[in-house]
Amino acid sequence: MGSRIKSDVKKLFEFWCEVKPTRGIDRGSVNRGGGGAAATPAGVIIESFPEGFRDKEVLNGIPSFAFPCDLIRGSVQSYSFVHTTADSKWRFGFCRHDPKTETAMVLITYLPWHDPFLKLLTVLADLKRTDLNEFRTFLSEAYNRGVPDAGGNLTVYYNSGQSHFTFERPLPFQLPSIPENHNLNLYYNFVDPKEMISVFAAMLAERRIIFTSSHLDRLSSCIQAANAFLYPMVWQHIFIPVLPWEFKDYLGAPMPYLIGVPKPVLETVSADELGEVVILNCDTNLLESPFDDVRALPAEIVSQLKKYLSHTQDHIGDRVSKIFLGALVQLIGGYRDAVEFHDTCKTFNREKFIESRPAHLRPFLTKMMELQIFAQFIDDRLKMLNSGLGFSDEFERETVRYAEKMKKRGRNYVFLKHVKDKYYLGKRSVSRTNPAVKSAVKSVKESSRGVKTAYKKWRDNGSGHNQNPNHQFHFGLSSPQHSDRPDGSVNSLSGYGRKVTHRSAPSSPVCSKRLEREINLNGSAAREQQQPMLQLPQQQRRAPVPLAMSSSSSHIPANGHALGAPNNAHFDHLVGASPAVSSASSICSSEMNLSQELQNHPLFKTPAVDRSVSSLVREYERRLQLL
Repeated sequence: MGSRIKSDVKKLFEFWCEVKPTRGIDRGSVNRGGGGAAATPAGVIIESFPEGFRDKEVLNGIPSFAFPCDLIRGSVQSYSFVHTTADSKWRFGFCRHDPKTETAMVLITYLPWHDPFLKLLTVLADLKRTDLNEFRTFLSEAYNRGVPDAGGNLTVYYNSGQSHFTFERPLPFQLPSIPENHNLNLYYNFVDPKEMISVFAAMLAERRIIFTSSHLDRLSSCIQAANAFLYPMVWQHIFIPVLPWEFKDYLGAPMPYLIGVPKPVLETVSADELGEVVILNCDTNLLESPFDDVRALPAEIVSQLKKYLSHTQDHIGDRVSKIFLGALVQLIGGYRDAVEFHDTCKTFNREKFIESRPAHLRPFLTKMMELQIFAQFIDDRLKMLNSGLGFSDEFERETVRYAEKMKKRGRNYVFLKHVKDKYYLGKRSVSRTNPAVKSAVKSVKESSRGVKTAYKKWRDNGSGHNQNPNHQFHFGLSSPQHSDRPDGSVNSLSGYGRKVTHRSAPSSPVCSKRLEREINLNGSAAREQQQPMLQLPQQQRRAPVPLAMSSSSSHIPANGHALGAPNNAHFDHLVGASPAVSSASSICSSEMNLSQELQNHPLFKTPAVDRSVSSLVREYERRLQLL
């Protein structure tokens, strides 16, 4: 069948006429099964241009489309209708009803440019009402000027050159946009996104679809806009934006159709006569369907449509049209992957096409390949390829953009998969138990038990020999300066003029916590007694001695304390060596050395894979932000 739009158009319009309705017609009294035509025509053509137009089929059908039913004439209504020619081409009609007159003005053309022709009808109506001679001159000039080039315009002057009308030709394959496109404006305003998606799904299933409304302008605009969302495919079945009462028998046709039925006409047809049909009421925004075509669509496609159509703040321009175009790009945009090149022509391999598509799209595409709209789309594209004609419409451009996006996403997917694989591989390697690790851990646990037992024994024995409550043993140094106070002063809390700080090996938390708690208790008792401090001569006071910090107790002398000078006899009688101190210090040192050896063992080192995984994850997050 090919494209429904005629390509070699030479004139802006083919025919203009003014139609007067026939009064006293009782359309409801005509038998619906008796040919579907009323005995008296719906109207009569009272004026036309050019007078030599002789297409009887068009002349006989115009009155019915100009007055398809009893109209509500409260305001100006402008709508479009379609007449299919013998060669399956669409001939478009544009009609204008003015409540100030009882007639209707009609333009017939092969060009599907709704907005320019609807504006042209307004200019013609104003001219005809004000100056009939100027109207004839303007109409004749517009008819004979021809068709402007793509993206160009045609200007026709009237009122002695004081006024003009500029006819702007749309660009080829230009998508409908908001607010410039009249049809899309009405469809967007009166039909919710949910119903739009349902109609779109029904069209992809080639259902029998009816739009209905009490307003002819709303009816034709909604169905024209819905049909435009099917681009780059073209509806190949019955397409009637406004169905006259005389042609309502088309509603019982067993083949797919897309028909706009005025509400007064639809009320005369029973549900049994309609059968299984999808009905959208553009006045109430209600859709009735015996099918679940939305569920049949791939879930990813439906989810994206709902998501993007919910962002109403982004719908200015051609955004809404591109949302539906994007869905078709995902479905059929990869058709070129299945085009096979032969010596004489290029063909389309259906099996290769299905195999090249993602798995979640294959079930739907398998059914879609049986549709006439898809078959015609492939035939049109192959015809252009075989003829050597290059084509780069909006669909092809969106396909290229989507392919680049998927290519980039594919690289990120491979990168993420690589990160995950390395992460889980490293995790398994760390968590996998090694016999050597088991043995080392068991040895550490047994050693820690021995240390705890020895410490408890030392604590019990040492507490009995400690006769001086102020006597504190120095196991380590409490500050990097190794002074008695952080500020370097020698003010002591003990009765001997200095504070001796206990410290166990840092790798023995049990020993450290218990010693610290005991030291705090002894220190508190010493402060409570408030004994007079022993004042030593300045030359006999111990100055801070800088010692290198170490986790080992090897820097501590055997007498249990560290001084900045050799031990003097004056201090020997004050602080003496204690076997208990040496024993505990040795035990803590042994535990610390064992811990250091285990920490330095290769089995306990952090696997390198963790560091690489973290850097890879950071790199992946950085790439996601760039997207």
